[in-house]
Amino acid sequence: MANNEIVGLVKQTPQILTTIYGDLAQPAVKKVGTALETVFEFSTSILLPIKLLNEKFKLNFEKRLNEYKEKLEKVPEDDICEVNPQIGTPLIEKLSYTTNDEIADLFTNLLIKASSTKTVNLAHPSFVQLVERLSVDEARIIKSLKGKDIIPCITFRAHMKEQSKGFYEILKNGTMLQFDIELLFPQNISTYLDNLTSMGVLDISHGLHKMDDNIYNSIYENYGYDKVNENYIKTDQFSRVEKKKSYYQITDFGKTFIHACNSIEK
Repeated sequence: MANNEIVGLVKQTPQILTTIYGDLAQPAVKKVGTALETVFEFSTSILLPIKLLNEKFKLNFEKRLNEYKEKLEKVPEDDICEVNPQIGTPLIEKLSYTTNDEIADLFTNLLIKASSTKTVNLAHPSFVQLVERLSVDEARIIKSLKGKDIIPCITFRAHMKEQSKGFYEILKNGTMLQFDIELLFPQNISTYLDNLTSMGVLDISHGLHKMDDNIYNSIYENYGYDKVNENYIKTDQFSRVEKKKSYYQITDFGKTFIHACNSIEK
């Protein structure tokens, strides 16, 4: 491709919607144009028109743009605003090559929040990088945490008969997440929770627990506390298995992130 052709394509960036939809008079497409016009003008930095020459890329981008268009139809026309390029440009870039539907849905929901005067305050630019740091399982966890304040968890410690030897930690911060959510790799749940904690979405540094034992009963049952306790105390080494209660606090930052990445209707 000659250089003058490339320059010509880059100058066509504002016409991206025409490339995808043809008819810009459709009400739903007009909404997309209103929200993303400035974003598309800034998209020359990612050479989007050139990438659209690749058929596979174009199909994926068209799919993501259609998903955004369908969600945007639920936003009243009077509430639609121009998306700030600071968040819109990287979101369009991520969506253009994101092939996993669950990760793409988080990006799309974040773009929807940035497209409405009622929710634009939720669309923090840093959230784009946070979604990029999520695995598919973590995306599922983020969706499951909408409207929640805490994640109850328990730790099992087998105490030695000789107190000077301390205890052996059998289970650390076990939750119900891998039982309640269909995860691809449930054995990685500790890694997922550590990652969400490092991102500032969760916090477990408080050393507290909830007084209501009922919120922990299902965790004891699913991790088989009675059986674990029985197996350990019948040995010569251990006297008892302690149930240590705690919880992951969903931070205010985390709640905003979770809200921003979930669908409006959820």
